[in-house]
Amino acid sequence: MAFSKRIKELRVSQCDKGVLTIYLNTLRNGHDDWKLQLKNGLKKLEQYVMARKDTEELKNFRDVKKKVTKQLMESQHDMQKAVVIFASLDQKIWEFHHLQLTVENSFCWEQEPMLEQLEAIQQQYPASGVLLLQQMDLLALDTRLGEVTQQIHYTLNVEDENWRKYEGTAAGERVASSANHKDQYQERLEVNQQRWLRKLAPLIDRKSKEFQWQGVYIVGSKELAKELGKYLQTKIIRVVPKNLSSFPSHKVVGEVIG
Repeated sequence: MAFSKRIKELRVSQCDKGVLTIYLNTLRNGHDDWKLQLKNGLKKLEQYVMARKDTEELKNFRDVKKKVTKQLMESQHDMQKAVVIFASLDQKIWEFHHLQLTVENSFCWEQEPMLEQLEAIQQQYPASGVLLLQQMDLLALDTRLGEVTQQIHYTLNVEDENWRKYEGTAAGERVASSANHKDQYQERLEVNQQRWLRKLAPLIDRKSKEFQWQGVYIVGSKELAKELGKYLQTKIIRVVPKNLSSFPSHKVVGEVIG
């Protein structure tokens, strides 16, 4: 999802029957504290709605609350650090975003989604790329608000010296690919690394322009990152000298950005 475009759409979205907005920290720390926070937050909000003494509005709120709670319980194994929810009774507004960033807990019931906190997070964490760089493999993650929206895998074909693009390659496949290449072509890697990275850089720059990245985080060895940086036009926000190639994409982002 293009978050900037979606936020613009949400700014002009409303539902006369009510929109539930939730910002909730869900970071797991050995217990399910977020469930208690959710229960208490929704209870206080329901008391606020009851005070209006509008029977139909109260029914609408309870219907939305029930559906949102059900979906949250079903997706609790996908919990990261926080969840942002916008939900209307007709479900024309129905968004659940699991983020690798913390938020300020907030519960609102109005006729439009409350976007102020999300917009502030967007300003703090703009669109950026996270590049997991290995000698012959690159996984490029498009991130918005610390959430992975797309991933592209590039691997080098040593025979024709071209980088090939694949969509959504699993972490395990990336590791196996790189390890096999190393076994077969270690000497050739060392001799030709500079030229291969020079070929890779324009591919990253094109993706950066396409996704409108403010910059990239490079995850991998300092030596490879430094060499790639010689040819990149895209701003390097930070180099993270870790091997995170076996991590799921959302955990990589949590380590690098969150």
